[in-house]
Amino acid sequence: MSDVSNLLGVAQQLLGQQQQAGHGPNHDGFLQDLAQRLGNGHTPIQGGVTYQVDEKFFSPTHDFWIKDAQGQKIFQVDDKLFSLNGAIALKDASGRECYSVTEKILTMRDVRFIQRGGERIAQVHKALFSPLVYKFTVTFNNGAELHVAGNITDHQYAITYGQQEVAHISRQWSLFSEHYGVTIIPGQDDALLLTISACVEAMVLDD
Repeated sequence: MSDVSNLLGVAQQLLGQQQQAGHGPNHDGFLQDLAQRLGNGHTPIQGGVTYQVDEKFFSPTHDFWIKDAQGQKIFQVDDKLFSLNGAIALKDASGRECYSVTEKILTMRDVRFIQRGGERIAQVHKALFSPLVYKFTVTFNNGAELHVAGNITDHQYAITYGQQEVAHISRQWSLFSEHYGVTIIPGQDDALLLTISACVEAMVLDD
């Protein structure tokens, strides 16, 4: 496992002026291999912050809470299921919006835009689909990128920066709701990574 201390500034690099170094010729192979390992139960992040996403199947609004390991409500996903632009908003426990996700036009089903404070900061693009693997690229205004690889429909996937994992998503089922955990390495913008997770899942549901 690589030293995660090198990743503590990822949020600043994504939202600041510093551009991300190139991924190298083996990056796509890394993502493909990672997706396969995730399907085999790969759980690499140790000592991170874990959230429980509680998505109610039968909620008429499709809104749901994200809780910490103690069960305290930390964020709410406001999924405007019937809006024309497929909007999603991640709010803190007090109702303040942290990030939002919008779709530019109805015909662009494979692209979403992440906004903060009404300003567009990143584009989420569906890069590749196969029967076992979804891949997404999140490109920020300064050119930095995150990648999402794994089986999103089964909630077994990871969000990566270069060839390092910054968040890991895994699922558990119950009878009337879907619980899945999101573990994020320390020192990151947790709201941003949770927004990306909610965004890619919404894009998969649109297929």
